[in-house]
Amino acid sequence: MRKLTYRGIKGSAIGSDDIIAGNVSKYTVLPVGYCGLPKKGHLIFDACFESGNLGRVDHITEFEYDLFIRPDTCNPRFRVWFNFTVENVKESQRVIFNVVNFSKTKSLYRDGMAPMVKSTSRPKWQRIPSKNVYYYRCPDHRKNYVMSFAFCFDREDDTYQFAYCYPYTYTRLQHYLDNLQRRNMDYFRRESLGLSVQKRQLDLLTITSPEDKTDLENSVMQKKIKIPKLSLNHIEEAGEVTDYGEEDVELRHSKRQDGRKQSEGTHKSIEAVVARLEKQNGMSLSNTSSPEEAFMESSEGMNNMDDAVVPRILYEELLRSYQQQQEEMRHIQQELERTRRQLVQQAKKLKEYGALVSEMKELRDLNRRLQDVLLLRLGSGPAIELEKVKPEPIEPEPEVQKTFSEEANTSTYYPAPVPVMDKYILENGKVHLGSGIWVDEEKWHQLQVTQGDSKYTKNLAVMIWGTDVLKNRSVTGVATKKKKDAVPKPPLSPHKLSIVRECLYDRIAQETVDETEIAQRLSKVNKYICEKIMDINKSCKNEERRESAKYNLQ
Repeated sequence: MRKLTYRGIKGSAIGSDDIIAGNVSKYTVLPVGYCGLPKKGHLIFDACFESGNLGRVDHITEFEYDLFIRPDTCNPRFRVWFNFTVENVKESQRVIFNVVNFSKTKSLYRDGMAPMVKSTSRPKWQRIPSKNVYYYRCPDHRKNYVMSFAFCFDREDDTYQFAYCYPYTYTRLQHYLDNLQRRNMDYFRRESLGLSVQKRQLDLLTITSPEDKTDLENSVMQKKIKIPKLSLNHIEEAGEVTDYGEEDVELRHSKRQDGRKQSEGTHKSIEAVVARLEKQNGMSLSNTSSPEEAFMESSEGMNNMDDAVVPRILYEELLRSYQQQQEEMRHIQQELERTRRQLVQQAKKLKEYGALVSEMKELRDLNRRLQDVLLLRLGSGPAIELEKVKPEPIEPEPEVQKTFSEEANTSTYYPAPVPVMDKYILENGKVHLGSGIWVDEEKWHQLQVTQGDSKYTKNLAVMIWGTDVLKNRSVTGVATKKKKDAVPKPPLSPHKLSIVRECLYDRIAQETVDETEIAQRLSKVNKYICEKIMDINKSCKNEERRESAKYNLQ
């Protein structure tokens, strides 16, 4: 570990805190009282690189660290910038970094700005989500402003780098100025003003108009409006007479008396220059081997002309612009080809997915049909044994069995449900529902015409138990929780409740084969019977009230 040294300065802006001497270099932060080699999760901080700034790290807990940044050079009152790396992390390790010695009272971190982060596997800078960033005044650090942000490391082999914002190093600036200087622009001049405290060059940049105003005018016009501004000032000053005729007037950028726009005159001026070049060189731009050669030959022709009105630098700029556009076009074509391949792959995957979905639907339909055939076979077997009458089992006819076997082997057949009346035994005007329960045949036929599961269940319960029994019973035999002193009533017979469910199941099976829907509708049997019991009790109470009122009147 690297041992840090600090020097105190009395009366400084930091107060009684120690002044941080330098940046941390591969500084391993260990828990208090730990002895031994660092393990995974013991973070290693480093800021000894260009634009790095982190002077001190304090271990607060396993998940929290206090960071102290160094002040600006020769100005201890300003402490804003930070840039450091963290390594030796564990996967899914969560930490909170507190930058505890900010000097600014107002910061963009209050308005949604967030620190930057990148890693070795993801070298592009990204912002930490603003919901994980807090900027506040902390009383534990003499009311200095603190910026805290939470972060979760996701890859153990990566080295993570955190910064105040996008770093712009001194080396990058020097490269940029060197590129400008190599272009030899007339209106740009670079001089060395001196050296900094750290022996770095201080550049003096001068941007002014060159001696040749025409070149500056052309360059500015090209940069701003992308249309070269041609000038005939040197021809007019020399008093030369040209044979352009009407085109000479169009080449000038003075305001027209007839109110036409300058863009029209510029467009016509370019056409006039191209026509002039073609006329004098005796060739066409379209006959050249490539557009680059066309530009070069045109520029050479202009240099050979004594009365040239378009400077050579204009054509060189146009040639560079054209080459850049060609390069961009190549990149775009590569992107289009890559996108096309991705779309083809996605189309193949969608086609395979569609085939799987259709096959799944066919298998589901076949499964339902096989279940229906099985239910038909079970329903056409021997009838339920009766307690009083035990008729012989009814064997299905051979033709019916043959039909069922043929229908089970076909994929287009969808069998119809078993008729309800075929399941129950009719005898002496009575219908046997099972378990020795008989109901009137006429009422049974009327019940089959009833619409809705609720009404069907309620009428069937009245047919089986009767109103006198229902009004003194409950479905479960448990007292209601709505009344404190409620007395539980005797429950209904379980085997009769099962008969009600079987009848309702046979009715629902005529309408749908969806097991989920059937189970959902059967689950409401107890609710329907409870409602019927409440309706009977309510009608009885109303009848008693009417009788008592009638008795009082008498």
